[in-house]
Amino acid sequence: MQDQPNQPHLPSMNTGPSGLMHEQTFNELLAEALRTRRRSWRDNESSVIAERHNVFTNDPGLRPDILIKPPEIYPVVIEVEFGEPAFVDARHRLGREVSGTTDAVRSAIAVGAPSEIRNWSVDQLRENLGRPRGLELKCAILSADIEGPETHAAVQDTDVSYWPPYPYYITGTVDDLAVLCEYAAAPPGLVARTADQVSNQIHSLAHSLYSGLGPDLAREISKILGQHDQRQALRMACCIWLTSLRLHNLLAAQSDSLRKRGLRSVAELRTAGQGIITLGDIRAEWDKILDVNYGSIFSTARAALHDQIPDAVGANTMDYLSQLAERVTALRLGNRVDFAGELFPRLLEDREETAAHYTLPETADLLAHLAVDRMQTDNWASAEAVAALKIADLSCGTGALLRAAYHRIRRVHEAAGGTSEDLHRAMMEHSITGLDINSLASHMTAAGLSTTEIETEYHTAHIAAVAVIGGKTGSLELLEEQQMTDVLGEMAVTATARTAEPTNIPLQDGSQDLIIQNPPYSRARGKRKLFDVTGITEAQRKRSIRRLASIRGRLREGGNEVIDGQAGLGADFSALADMKLKDGGIFATVLPLTAAHAESWEGFRRTIERKYRRIIAIAFAEHEGAMMSADTYMNEMLLIATKRTEQEMCSRGVVLSVNLRLSPSSGVEAFWFANLLAGIKLSGRNTGVIHDAGMRIGSWTLVRTPRPGFPWFSLGMQNHHVAAVAAELMFGHLYSPHRLQRWELDLPMTTLDRVVSLGPTHDLIGHPRGGDGRGAFTFDEVEPGASTTYPSLWGARGGRQKTIMTMPTHDGEPAVTNDDALQHMLTQQSDLFISRNLRMTSQALAAARTPEIAMGGRAWTALMCDNEAVKAALSIWCNSTLGLLLRTCYAQTTQQGRATMQVKALAGFPVPDFTSTGESGERARTAASRHFDSLKDLSLEPASYAFRDENRARIDGAALELLGLGDNSEAADSVATLRSEWCREPSVHGGTRGIMRAQGLLC
Repeated sequence: MQDQPNQPHLPSMNTGPSGLMHEQTFNELLAEALRTRRRSWRDNESSVIAERHNVFTNDPGLRPDILIKPPEIYPVVIEVEFGEPAFVDARHRLGREVSGTTDAVRSAIAVGAPSEIRNWSVDQLRENLGRPRGLELKCAILSADIEGPETHAAVQDTDVSYWPPYPYYITGTVDDLAVLCEYAAAPPGLVARTADQVSNQIHSLAHSLYSGLGPDLAREISKILGQHDQRQALRMACCIWLTSLRLHNLLAAQSDSLRKRGLRSVAELRTAGQGIITLGDIRAEWDKILDVNYGSIFSTARAALHDQIPDAVGANTMDYLSQLAERVTALRLGNRVDFAGELFPRLLEDREETAAHYTLPETADLLAHLAVDRMQTDNWASAEAVAALKIADLSCGTGALLRAAYHRIRRVHEAAGGTSEDLHRAMMEHSITGLDINSLASHMTAAGLSTTEIETEYHTAHIAAVAVIGGKTGSLELLEEQQMTDVLGEMAVTATARTAEPTNIPLQDGSQDLIIQNPPYSRARGKRKLFDVTGITEAQRKRSIRRLASIRGRLREGGNEVIDGQAGLGADFSALADMKLKDGGIFATVLPLTAAHAESWEGFRRTIERKYRRIIAIAFAEHEGAMMSADTYMNEMLLIATKRTEQEMCSRGVVLSVNLRLSPSSGVEAFWFANLLAGIKLSGRNTGVIHDAGMRIGSWTLVRTPRPGFPWFSLGMQNHHVAAVAAELMFGHLYSPHRLQRWELDLPMTTLDRVVSLGPTHDLIGHPRGGDGRGAFTFDEVEPGASTTYPSLWGARGGRQKTIMTMPTHDGEPAVTNDDALQHMLTQQSDLFISRNLRMTSQALAAARTPEIAMGGRAWTALMCDNEAVKAALSIWCNSTLGLLLRTCYAQTTQQGRATMQVKALAGFPVPDFTSTGESGERARTAASRHFDSLKDLSLEPASYAFRDENRARIDGAALELLGLGDNSEAADSVATLRSEWCREPSVHGGTRGIMRAQGLLC
């Protein structure tokens, strides 16, 4: 008699001819091992079955190797072969309908098992399958892009996608295969289509609702939700109601206590009302839920469902949303996808005001995976031990990072043999803290976390909306406090159960095992004002600014180096995370890439290097379209680090800098990237590539900087060999990766302020006519060749400034009557200048000389020195390929094609010590004087075109002579190669198509 698909099946443990293991035996043992990795698979043995007939409706004789079919997600087939993955068999299973269901197989996993396993004993195989890293499998996911239950014949080759691209695969363990099964059960095409459809429908519903409510009632709902824009408020309301209706139905089906209280599903309400749902019925059911718990979700939804909304308008909206919620639930995507959280950023329009850029799901998965896998507990199988871990996101937004971290913790817990429903209540009530200034965002956070284990109720939570009112600073109050308190909504609006008593949310210093965050990046700049968020008055905003300033001042006085007003709120939240983490705790954050490069973040970098170990910073080297947060259109980075104990503190740690050529396009790709990054093995050369599945994913460099807090220069560089050259150069060597050869420079490296004196900032010098009136002089632009009395090299003129010797751009008139102030500016003139904002795609000069002394300006800073030979040497060096390389390493390159240095940062710019005493210094100065006259009038192309600029090559030759390598043809060849490679960096060519075409990067 044939096996029935729902009957438990025990492995037969047969071996084949000559004692070789049958593939069937391997499949049965693999299924047995997989079953132990997830609680739902352990509880229901028929969720994972192997080698069964009668599995597929239309082909009962077809026997899949393994079928994963838990009730909450779509079925996934695993097909196995010894050797290469079983692509053909996996493809053949797509579209098959599973017996007893209407579910078609949308995804299959092709697995290749090591051939040598055939010689193993059953006990040896079982032992290896039971170990976390005991067996390496080759895996690939095949997905069919089909809308609903379909027959096999409907799946064409064009409907099938392979991940990674056919014929490649990834390698992983049984634990990894279990994760792949979960991702495979939620096909990306289905998720994307559904998210788009839900977003469009919510926009349409909110528009209709706005038309029907009238302005007064719309204004009331907007006030409840803290929104100025009434249409946006109604979109938010629809999103909240959708979340709540979906959870309402789940609770009605699965919550014992609420069923006892008579909670009816929306469908039951519709039936009782003969096809009509009244708003009164929904309010009554939500009140039943609120009487038990889930205030974090339903209190906002209930308040938004205003008592004055007429049924004639609101009932249709709620009925449509309820059907939409049922359709989302029917998609069978389990808890991997939280549509409300993904929709929220699309529906909120003041993200630019708040600089609250919501974390992309793929970024959240990547960061959470890397962070959670560092966490330490005595027993991952123990719910009590795991629930003792403290996790916080103090700017949680819609909770993407907290959800991702919680999902990863649950996976590790279940893979170790734990039971996640025992974990859920303790984690929700004691372990997880999420705070945000937006009450709607905190609603989404709580909803997403709650639906993870809907059967398990909880009665309190540390998920809260913290308001920026009353002169407070939201979560940043915790820089001086040990808890957030709900005091009539002035300091924190809790997202826990309804209560008349203030609710304390504890967050003691040194208490957290993991702080994972994507903080707001805002700082006072341009039209953006600090704390300029919806719902706050100007007077309240100014009180909050003063409050934050006082907090910052006290922390700086206490020695905190992270806090810096020029860096923005990202630095404040980083300081807060550092304060709340315990020794051995994990700091995981998304930050602007400026945190790795900018002078204002130097204290942050110095603190991370001193107080943390295992520091890994991740950026996307391909600038265009590679975002980590929604709609930032800026370069960002991930940082993961482990906090040292007091005894482990060191003056400077090393940073593992990872530059990814690709951004993860899905959750499974993020999971794969995380495994690859975790598996990096450091080599003696301190640099290497990340390569798998036929693709070069990126590269890594172990950053050793000249001094603590120095920019993490290799972060954002695509070519790790160029980064290696830069690293060697900073320590006085010219290195050739192609020859694996290094040459010692005659001159030591030093900083710019030890070679020259730096001139004043432009706002002290003066202002262009019609400007803001600051400074000693008023400047007018002059035509080339015109006479000047108070000349200034004020502006960058890419079309004119092509030669090292260039003319002043402006002439000044005294703007003040104080002759001492005017004279002071005139004493700081020079004929050597450094560019502060080098636009490499259109500007040729990083340093310039003028025929006469002049003042600097907005684009150029004067470098003062009495030694003509030193000035000649600096002007040659800064415009050489080696000087430009260090410029892009030290400056901010977050704007494509630009290398910007703030005035304060100029002092630390690394240059050779052209003032060096002794024979080598004298030789360098003599060579500079000899070469300068022949180089100063050479017409140079923009810096990004250095790869083809013969005059730039002449400057490079002179620069090598200054360093004692003028006669070294191998060194000259290495610099010529570097010229081309440096220009290929995205941060240098800036994605400019003309430059890329000239380099052969584009057709």
